[in-house]
Amino acid sequence: MTKDLTKTINAMRCIAVGRCCERLDQAARRAKDILKNGPHGEQKEKIVSGEEQYGVTSLLKRRHGL
Repeated sequence: MTKDLTKTINAMRCIAVGRCCERLDQAARRAKDILKNGPHGEQKEKIVSGEEQYGVTSLLKRRHGL
């Protein structure tokens, strides 16, 4: 029983560390894009509705991908 729990905990730890590494890699890629394109993202994304949105949520999505 104890060995099963230890294996399960180790497997869960490995999965969590793997996910953290993936997130760090994604953040590093985003940071490189920001450095390459500038902090304000000189390359604008196309907005489907055709109107520019100025809300806080829209701004965070556009600039930071949140």
